[in-house]
Amino acid sequence: MNLLSTLNIVALLTPPEGAEFIAVVPATIVTLVAVAFILIDIFHRQGSPRDYLAYFSVIGLGVAAASSWYLWDSGLERAAFFGMLYFDQFALFFSALACITAALAILCSPAVLQSNRMDRGEYYLLILFSVIGMIVMAAAADLLTLFIALELMSIPIYVVAGFLRKDSRGAEASMKYFILGSISAALMLYGIALIYGAAGTTNLEYIANNLTYLTSTADGGYGLVMVGMVLIMSGFLFKVAAVPFHVWAPDVYTGAPTPAVGFMAAAFKAISFAALLRVFMVAFPAEILRGGFFGLGWIDIAFVAAMASMVLGNFVAVMQNNVKRMLAYSSIAHAGYILVGLVAANVHDQFYLHNDAILFYLVTYTFAVVGAFGVLSYFGRRGQAVETYEDLGSLGLKHPFMGLVMGIFMLSAAGFPPTAGFLGKFYIFRSGVDVFAQTGETAMLVLVVVGVLTSVVGAYYYLKVLVHMFMKPAKREFEPLEHTGTRWSVAICAILTMYIGIFPAQTIDISRDAVMDMRGVSEEVEDVIETGQEQLEALVEEEEY
Repeated sequence: MNLLSTLNIVALLTPPEGAEFIAVVPATIVTLVAVAFILIDIFHRQGSPRDYLAYFSVIGLGVAAASSWYLWDSGLERAAFFGMLYFDQFALFFSALACITAALAILCSPAVLQSNRMDRGEYYLLILFSVIGMIVMAAAADLLTLFIALELMSIPIYVVAGFLRKDSRGAEASMKYFILGSISAALMLYGIALIYGAAGTTNLEYIANNLTYLTSTADGGYGLVMVGMVLIMSGFLFKVAAVPFHVWAPDVYTGAPTPAVGFMAAAFKAISFAALLRVFMVAFPAEILRGGFFGLGWIDIAFVAAMASMVLGNFVAVMQNNVKRMLAYSSIAHAGYILVGLVAANVHDQFYLHNDAILFYLVTYTFAVVGAFGVLSYFGRRGQAVETYEDLGSLGLKHPFMGLVMGIFMLSAAGFPPTAGFLGKFYIFRSGVDVFAQTGETAMLVLVVVGVLTSVVGAYYYLKVLVHMFMKPAKREFEPLEHTGTRWSVAICAILTMYIGIFPAQTIDISRDAVMDMRGVSEEVEDVIETGQEQLEALVEEEEY
């Protein structure tokens, strides 16, 4: 162990202060809700509905999300608990997003579970435990904290994916998700071990400090860092369902309970991108590791994954007949769009503030995808669930409200104005154009052009849903699962999708604040943030004047 590693360890052994406990408030609230949930479920009378447990979970998640908003300006300057957790607006942003996503998905769940005779409290409990992992993962300041949170987030969902035990597709989905997820976790853990072996620490900030030393010498540990970085990136690409780690998504989306799929598609993607941003912005900031295009840096990996995900996701989605499988491949395509923003924002420190486009896109995507799966949940009665395009025939006419909100979700996912999805794609692609304009990097322009063209392809299969709902005759009759929670969930998603699309300023500001308050970034990036803040204040003063 070298002297630098020793000093790092000594710095981390500073006892935690009482104020640091504020960093775990949102996670603690969800934990207490989960514990109370267990006690309440013990005394549940057999044979009666468990709707009240769903509402109890939603209220608890709402309180946790509200606490994130209440603590928005209470961030800590340094990582809490011996350098294990950050407490900043970036962590609070994703904490609130995870809680809201879980609450909306849970509202859609009671009717589906009752219809499949699986109305059990464990379902909601597993989602609550997964949310705890998400909150910790978004705030992780150490690779070990990150990995533990990753497993806490993932393992409950492996179970949820196969929760409908009488459906053979659910068992297949759970098994595939578990096996492939375990392999990806093993790859990430091996990558963490290599990073520790080379840098002598798992703390994100001290990894960056030690890498600066490694890159300035001929130390053989640099090769280990490169391999470890690739393995860690592969683990994140699996969680966001990006090519080539996407093979689990179609089967899992098809076999898992429909409301849970909405939660997986939205929350997993958002939190995984949050952790990816934090780790690679903080731990691997050296230019030699981030590189230029085709310079063997992690930007190059993201570039290839973005290109492949957009192309494969959209073109394979066109060929699908099952709506849930179509949404699975479209989720792969959306991962590609977000990776475009990741590449654009992190090519150089001067583009750091473009990361807010990623956060804004994740918000717009969340409400559209949770709402779309909520509508499918409404028509998810056991034995006659809506699954194919033909099953959608005339449902928009027979159920106008569901037809209307599904139209909003599909138009948003396709990127049509005035929905939130249009602005999400606009800001992502604008980031790429800005980078091309300032650097002349042709590869960035190619990536944006591919993104735009594949979005046009995506519009085909999204509009195909609406064509069948409103213009095609019904092949068979479907009896919907009338449930107030589902109606409220899809209504909230539709309202927010339209509101953010028409009045995006507040969401953009929150996204920008979260990115600017990310702890642990290098001094060069902090200078960029300060410059950006000064420019924003100047623009605001000019507009007011």
